[in-house]
Amino acid sequence: MRVIVCGDVHMGAVFGLGRPNGTGGNTRVDDYEASLNYVIDYVIDTKADIFIQTGDVFEFRDPEPEHMGIIDRALKRLSNANIASFILMGNHDYKRSGENFISSISSLGACEYPNVRMILNQDVIQVSNKDDEKVNLLLLPYRDKRMYKGKNTLEQSKEYDLEVQSLVKTCEPNIPIVAVGHNFFYEGSYNAYGGAEVMADPLAFTGCDVAMMGHVHQHRIVRTSSPVCIYTGSMEKSNFGDANVDKYFVDYDISRKRAKFRKIPVRGLLDMSHDLTGSDFSQIIKNLDDAIGAFDINGKVVRFRVAIDEQVLPAVDKKSIQTKLYDNGAFFVSKVIVEVAAKRIIRDIEITKYKDDYSMFKAFSGSQDIDKEYKKILLKEAKTIMGGI
Repeated sequence: MRVIVCGDVHMGAVFGLGRPNGTGGNTRVDDYEASLNYVIDYVIDTKADIFIQTGDVFEFRDPEPEHMGIIDRALKRLSNANIASFILMGNHDYKRSGENFISSISSLGACEYPNVRMILNQDVIQVSNKDDEKVNLLLLPYRDKRMYKGKNTLEQSKEYDLEVQSLVKTCEPNIPIVAVGHNFFYEGSYNAYGGAEVMADPLAFTGCDVAMMGHVHQHRIVRTSSPVCIYTGSMEKSNFGDANVDKYFVDYDISRKRAKFRKIPVRGLLDMSHDLTGSDFSQIIKNLDDAIGAFDINGKVVRFRVAIDEQVLPAVDKKSIQTKLYDNGAFFVSKVIVEVAAKRIIRDIEITKYKDDYSMFKAFSGSQDIDKEYKKILLKEAKTIMGGI
């Protein structure tokens, strides 16, 4: 019996990493849909028994109809394939309203699909397959610390742990327990992650075969001995901080108690940064070309940052850099940033001995550390403006 666990989806998290796709949508949303469908295809093609999504299926608490439609279509495919599917409420799917809360996942059309359930409250659900193999699913949607009576994060987290332990006790004996939730694991400090979040002690899952949490965007194994505890990581690279982070989903064999981490072929993000200070006017264009050509940017979302000296600024154009990036295969150029390193102006009162403005400017430019080619351009423009002889 196998369960596939997919981390936080964050459908709708564009953040300037995509452009209009020509059909009313955005290429970054298209990327997220492709990644989700890759996981769904795997679930169906390998005939998994259960699919669980860890929460934060949407980026925004009031998702766009387009984004809701993408999730609905994916879940309909799972339901039609008779795969028991569970969507947990994450903190991005959660809206507090007085003492109560509401969630965007409750508005999904998928709520009506026969094999799909939205999980807003902690629950234990027993699932069996055609071979009569069984598993207890301990499902733990996001819990706000305001849901507990404790006076601080420590006390509220302890109440969360007691809830988990009481739910474990309700599970049918001698049947595996797989826990999936959307809160942080406690790893030594209740002040971690800002100190405002409920944190689950890994030992609260004693009796479970494995406990998996979303919420943290980087995949990581927290505990290797029983109870095994895992952060699934998010499904996609949501920003350039994730540029070097691979993304996975979990394929867990319940009978063998074995987790396989399957890599998702997400679109690459590349944050390019170059220091070209010291390049003179005659070198800067070639050095820019070389800097761009040094990276494989084909099919990637790119941010390009370059530091240059002030005197070569007229030779550097953001649009031309953007064109070069696209010519080299970039899928989308998020931003081009040119940082100018200004040099100290050398004071020289000797120039005041000259009577006309142009002669003074020429003497001044001669006293500064300025590229020769750039100096020629400056003097030519100065002659036009100042009427130099």
